[in-house]
Amino acid sequence: KAWQHAKKPLLRIGGKGATKSHGNSLRQLLDQHTVVKVKVNPSAFEDNSLLNAFEVLKQLTVDSGANDGIELIHIRTSDKVILFGKEGTLDLIDAGSFPPPPPPPREPRVEEE
Repeated sequence: KAWQHAKKPLLRIGGKGATKSHGNSLRQLLDQHTVVKVKVNPSAFEDNSLLNAFEVLKQLTVDSGANDGIELIHIRTSDKVILFGKEGTLDLIDAGSFPPPPPPPREPRVEEE
């Protein structure tokens, strides 16, 4: 469900690889969102590995001032997408409290005559 909660990748890493600015952007996105999808061109990383891409991006994000507890939630190899989470997100998922339930449907407004 966490995968579906993050609708689309908010950050993309191209063939030239990750830079400090990618780390800073991911830090800011994680400050605003609990989970963030990142689309990656794995050829820019050692062994064409998405796991290596996660480690590099995590280090760049920590170097830019983020907490060291950034979590790997999921890797979808077919889409070349990594789902990053704030520290403690995996515990929230295991406890069933993430993602939060959708808001209740709004009642239609009835205008009085």
